[in-house]
Amino acid sequence: MKVLITGGSGLIGTALTKALLNQDIEVTHLTRYKNSKMGIKTYEWDWKKNYIEEGAFKGVTHIVHLAGASIVDKPWSMSRKRLIVKSRVLTARLLENEIRKQGLKLEAFISASGIGYYGAVTRAASFNEEDVCGTDFAAECCRQWENAAHKFEDITRVAIIRTGIVLSDSGGAVEKIKSSVKRGLGAPIGSGEQIMPWIHIDDMVAIYMNAIKNNSWDGVYNAVANNSTNAVFTKSIADALGKKMRLPKVPSFMLKMIFGEMAELLLNGTTVSNDKILKNGFQPSYTDLDEAMLSILS
Repeated sequence: MKVLITGGSGLIGTALTKALLNQDIEVTHLTRYKNSKMGIKTYEWDWKKNYIEEGAFKGVTHIVHLAGASIVDKPWSMSRKRLIVKSRVLTARLLENEIRKQGLKLEAFISASGIGYYGAVTRAASFNEEDVCGTDFAAECCRQWENAAHKFEDITRVAIIRTGIVLSDSGGAVEKIKSSVKRGLGAPIGSGEQIMPWIHIDDMVAIYMNAIKNNSWDGVYNAVANNSTNAVFTKSIADALGKKMRLPKVPSFMLKMIFGEMAELLLNGTTVSNDKILKNGFQPSYTDLDEAMLSILS
């Protein structure tokens, strides 16, 4: 087995690479810039130039596609939106074209996606993998992202992982909220009742390991361990850090002034079901939020 990872230097990619190496599985990365991170072989690629370095696919049996510009790091200007979509869709298209050209016999293509597929909405019923795509920008981005992955289905087995909020001490939502809490600025945002579907980084990696190794992982899966409100999520971080939250909720209008359209991602959220991964034999190690937070922050 040899696994090629795009976006291997990101939060999930780094943790997954370590897990694969710990099991003596060969790993290589496609990267924009050559590096020796974790001592693995890297190959350059540039989707804007339609370029992949020669030899990148030699011996590769599995591809994990995690590459993509961050959705939440910068405001959504039109140019930023285009970059967010193209860095996911055109990279997948470049992979597909090169694989077809080389006649590569893959065992699986595993692609990230997001629970943003369902849209930034609040509703009573939980979302499952059969629900239709939302109508906002994040949903449309995920739809195009997944469509690009589905193009591999006549080549190999395809698994698409709709990722919830990943709990980690190395980045992501927890790191951003933790920073505010430590400075005494932690507070729920908007109503505080919007749902945040979450998963511990260890369980996130375990899902990818299952998707790589097990042929039963075929199709779309919600990578979520449990759901909590924004208020509970923020307090759990504060409790794990031994801090108090004294500030009132951050008003919705303030977030909209700061983040514009992207604020809807922060102000809305609905329960996402994990029934499918459970029925497929996966049991998350962390389903209690406070326990999960303590494991990464204590």
